[in-house]
Amino acid sequence: MNRIVEQIQDEIRGAWRFRWIGILIAWGVCAAGWILVTALPDTYEATARVYVDTKSILRPLLQGLTISADVGSELDVVRQALLSRPHLEKVARSAELDLRARTPQARDALIASLQKRILIEGAGSKSAAAGEGLYRISFKDASRENSLAVVKTLLNSFVEDTLGSKRNNQETAQRFLDEQIRDHETRLTAAEASLSEFKKKNVGSMPDQRGDYFGRLQTETTALNQARNSLGLAESRQAEVSRQLSGEEPFIFGFDAGSGSASADPGRGGDLTFRIQDLEKKLDELLLRYTEKHPEVVASRKTLDELRARQADELARLKAGRQATGSLSSSLKSNPVYQGLQLELKRTEVQVAELRQDVAQRSASVADLKRLVNSVPEVEAELTRLNRDYEVTRSQYLELVKRRETANLSEDADRTGTVKFDVIDPPVVGAEPVAPNRPILLSAVLVAALAAALGIPYVLNQVRPVFQTVRSLTEIAGLPVLAAVSRTWTQRHRAHVRVDALRFSGAAALLFVVFGAVVALQDLSVRLLHRLLG
Repeated sequence: MNRIVEQIQDEIRGAWRFRWIGILIAWGVCAAGWILVTALPDTYEATARVYVDTKSILRPLLQGLTISADVGSELDVVRQALLSRPHLEKVARSAELDLRARTPQARDALIASLQKRILIEGAGSKSAAAGEGLYRISFKDASRENSLAVVKTLLNSFVEDTLGSKRNNQETAQRFLDEQIRDHETRLTAAEASLSEFKKKNVGSMPDQRGDYFGRLQTETTALNQARNSLGLAESRQAEVSRQLSGEEPFIFGFDAGSGSASADPGRGGDLTFRIQDLEKKLDELLLRYTEKHPEVVASRKTLDELRARQADELARLKAGRQATGSLSSSLKSNPVYQGLQLELKRTEVQVAELRQDVAQRSASVADLKRLVNSVPEVEAELTRLNRDYEVTRSQYLELVKRRETANLSEDADRTGTVKFDVIDPPVVGAEPVAPNRPILLSAVLVAALAAALGIPYVLNQVRPVFQTVRSLTEIAGLPVLAAVSRTWTQRHRAHVRVDALRFSGAAALLFVVFGAVVALQDLSVRLLHRLLG
């Protein structure tokens, strides 16, 4: 530890030899630095704050009825546009900053400088991202008037360009919608005329509620097959009923349950049926008493044959449709089975006639449809195409009209005020400059000068070293030192050393005194220096 301390002391003694060089360098650095800091131009900052309010009561009321504009995106676009070269050129002209730039290179430098010095930022990242919140516009310049003029121009542009861009976008959208609506209206009118003319020319060939051509043909063919099947069944039923009717008699003989013989009812004596029955009973009684050849038996049998022949003749007359003689009226009855079959036959004949007519009509309809197989499908295809074009054009037209109404409502809402700009702080610039911070810079120059005053003597000592002690000589030479001769200082030399130390201390102290004076009188020195330089 002692060795390190001794080495530090040796370095200090060696650097002390160049103390006047160090103090001169410190004075030179301070003089140059302080003059440079004093000569720096003052920078004034003009600021303005504006609040963007998008929480209008109209916004929730018009939800779904109007187009919700992305105010945040529009503000971002405006912010970028404000920093574009064309707009900055306008700002430079309005603030008369372009008077400084007389060459293209100077104008490019001026625009680049404006882009760096103009700051447009949101107060809160979340609000700014949503397009709502507090925005701050600031600009720094050596002239208070110029900085204030630039911020005023930027503030007006920020508000007007945002609203103007919304109006321009709405006007552009409405012009586009109006043009499209007129175009679609023309196309819709043409499509309606084409469809109407086509229907007039092909009034009998277009599909109806029954469907298209192939659907109608399929329906008619199916109905024709069903009608033919029904006709076949009806004809089979007619043939079967006719067969059964031919095996039945239209009349039957018999008496009521309460009726007796012919003798019991004298009014029936003229009826052939009752006479035949009485004669048959009489013949049976005679055969019980007599033989077949008995005259009464022979006469009765002969009479019975005559009556039966007469009865057959009467039945034949009735079957032929002629009126009977009346001798069978009491015992002859209509056959209900025969009557039922005859009624069923008539119904079946009517059904067969209807089905034959239906088959004929459906056959003619199918034949007519088959003759149109090459024309009707083409008509239907063309009609489908015309209807499709008409519906597409009509739906697009209605949608465009709806969008135009929405755009008009959105424009009216914007005029009413869905987005408001409230200027919280109008453009203002402080009386004191915001830069440069001269006390800090002057102190930094002093620190740099002191560092140079310490560092350069140390470097010179390293370049031109001397041995301060026997120990250092022994370490460097590597040889033992046998003896050392001390130097005795005279009184005059000691006085000279004290005077030199006082001079050095005075020069160093004077440096700090001058630093304090420069800091205290910086405003006056700045004005004087600017006046001399100006």
